Amino acid sequence: MNIKRTTLLLMSVLNFIGVEAQVQDQDTVSVQGDRIDDFRNNMIDYTGQDLIDASFPNSWPIFGAKARMSFGGYVKIDYLQDFNGLYDRFQLTLSNVQVPGDGRPEQSGYMNLFARESRFNVDFRGETNKNVPYRIFVEIDFYNLDRAPFNQTPRLRHAYGVLGRLLIGRTWGTNTDVFAVPVTIDFGVGDAVTGTRRAQIRWEDEINDQVKYAVGIEMLEYQGIDPESQLGQPSANLPLLATRITKMTKKGGRLLLGAQLFQLRWDPEGPEEPTTALGWGFNFSGREYFGKKKHFMYWLASFGNGYGSNILTLLNDGSAVVTPDNNLDTMDVINLGLGYNYNISEVLKANINGGYATLDPSEFRGDNKMKSGTVAHINLIWSPMNKINTGIEYMYGRRTNVDDNYGEAHRVQAMIKYIIN
Repeated sequence: MNIKRTTLLLMSVLNFIGVEAQVQDQDTVSVQGDRIDDFRNNMIDYTGQDLIDASFPNSWPIFGAKARMSFGGYVKIDYLQDFNGLYDRFQLTLSNVQVPGDGRPEQSGYMNLFARESRFNVDFRGETNKNVPYRIFVEIDFYNLDRAPFNQTPRLRHAYGVLGRLLIGRTWGTNTDVFAVPVTIDFGVGDAVTGTRRAQIRWEDEINDQVKYAVGIEMLEYQGIDPESQLGQPSANLPLLATRITKMTKKGGRLLLGAQLFQLRWDPEGPEEPTTALGWGFNFSGREYFGKKKHFMYWLASFGNGYGSNILTLLNDGSAVVTPDNNLDTMDVINLGLGYNYNISEVLKANINGGYATLDPSEFRGDNKMKSGTVAHINLIWSPMNKINTGIEYMYGRRTNVDDNYGEAHRVQAMIKYIIN
């Protein structure tokens, strides 16, 4: 029996039992078509018609529903050679750069070989019987940094659902711009990222074909409060309010302008009442393409008060300091990032990027706490065959403390990545 007759017979059987293979008309070929992903395999959280228009590579139809499904992710092995004894043995984070004499134990350089960046996802997209687009996306990796090196348990990266223009679940924050995420081999992406993955409820809609807006409430998981010598803990009482506006450019790039307003809250031990402070921040970021080979530049800038917890460099204690009388003294912060991707060929790319973050330290902030940080990466990424990426990267980091003492970090990292989808 030939393929044509087999297909006709199968369709007849399905129609006979009342099952219709109604599948949404989604493009199953990647828009970019690149063997080296410009977005570092970060999924973009589309909503509404954008979800239907987006490519859905290597997906397959689900009979009886207007839906498609796909598995994705990659397996990645990294070899890291550290020359200065950075405290984080898996990624370059500026908070973990050694500064001589700051009271932390000194250590020398080392090597590390690990696969914890490997990730796996399930992507389910479709339309309701009223033609409303929906999506369910779940992704895990193994970057549990609070675990021992040999206990690399799965970690939830994303788990969210989309119905029309409404998104609920855990994914990138409203003002986190994956178009401006540096293209690095290092998992830490240079700290120069605004926002993190968060639990949220977000509404997004379009003003016209090029301009969209979004409004969301989010869980500020890291408040960035430095307790100094006070006893207590951060304790959220209100969600973070975030809004953004985005504009697509003629060459396929994107601009983003965002704002956030949130409450910082410290709950001291003992009979004292919790103390609060208002935090706010603005960010501007984007990406633009150039030339026939579609080289691109990406950038970001953000500033705010009590805003340090929204910048990866200052995530842990860069928002406010608890004063001796259990009040919160918020700090101004500025963050800048810039990078360039040069497409040497379809299978060979070079990237260079840098980031800088600094805060105006509170008078109560300790001398050995971080005041500013600078980071830079340069890499070469090659795809010798389809689904395979390999590359090498040099990275540099500098941390400066409140007392102006500083430390530096130098690393080389190489990787091989097999892309599932």
